[in-house]
Amino acid sequence: MVQFHIINNDDETVKVLAPYIQSGNLNFLIGSGASLPAIKTAGNIEKKLDKLIKDGKTAEADCEMIDFIETIGKTYKQLNEEAVYPADLDETLNNYRRFISTIDQILFYRKNEILPRQATIFSTNYDMFVEFAASNLPSIIINDGFDRSSGQSENFAFAPEKYFDRTYRASSLYARRVEIPTINLIKPHGSLNWTKRGSNLVYNASAVQPLMPAEKANPAKVSEYLSKHFLIMPNFRKFHETLMERVYYDLLRLFSKSMEQENAALMAFGFSFSDEHILDITKRALRNPTSQLIIFAYSHDDIDLYRAKFDKHRNVSVIGPPAGTNIDFLRLNNILAAVLPEIKNG
Repeated sequence: MVQFHIINNDDETVKVLAPYIQSGNLNFLIGSGASLPAIKTAGNIEKKLDKLIKDGKTAEADCEMIDFIETIGKTYKQLNEEAVYPADLDETLNNYRRFISTIDQILFYRKNEILPRQATIFSTNYDMFVEFAASNLPSIIINDGFDRSSGQSENFAFAPEKYFDRTYRASSLYARRVEIPTINLIKPHGSLNWTKRGSNLVYNASAVQPLMPAEKANPAKVSEYLSKHFLIMPNFRKFHETLMERVYYDLLRLFSKSMEQENAALMAFGFSFSDEHILDITKRALRNPTSQLIIFAYSHDDIDLYRAKFDKHRNVSVIGPPAGTNIDFLRLNNILAAVLPEIKNG
């Protein structure tokens, strides 16, 4: 049975989390709830698109998808071009900065020398908040799966074998080797900075220009716009080419492999597990008796949602707030920060 922890203060949560953070292979799963308030949650867009397509309203479904992408693309453009960010964008970016900074500190200070100083963030979001947050924290190493050994280029090739590479620093005096914390960023649904070059997936720093209102009425322009994005669309037509399908399943296999490690700990935030592929893989991976899934429920009402999905699993813990309060990104960051003293002194 799922374990439930209704928390009134962060000290209670520290007691639950500290053992997993200190001795587990750390993984984080974040969904659209993590990018609030800058971007609204995806909600039921997948069901909405599926119904439109099943009803033969393909053009209407494509326009809905464009609106969804352009909402996220607007934040990418602001992050790229504006010197002063709107308040909601700034709040979201600061949440991400603090999140990856805290993960980096946890990896640096934890005492277990057998485990790699490495954590993995799985994000189903198309947005670029993790990448931009990391660019503001130059001491943090983010591995996004692209091969940058070729030097300066906007066309870095995607090389998933680069994931889980470990980084070391050696002392010049005694040649003592010390592992540097690294964070893998894996985005199974794609990203706004991914595009196709020939038969390869490459990193593309340029945002795709939004369509003009008149262009949205042109099916050819709509199709061209959607094809420029290397994104797994939230509907049953997820794949429109073999390369996209291959990348998607490669990344899902990495997710499965991470959960199958001994003492794997997966902390989920802002994610409803409505993605059936990820839900199924997570349930299968929980057959590993040493793995642990820890879900942070945004509201007290959300607890029942997770109860229904994982009721038969003993290695699942749901951390939820009392009625009338929430666990938002700020609260999550406070919880993770409260674990740090335990890690340093443990």
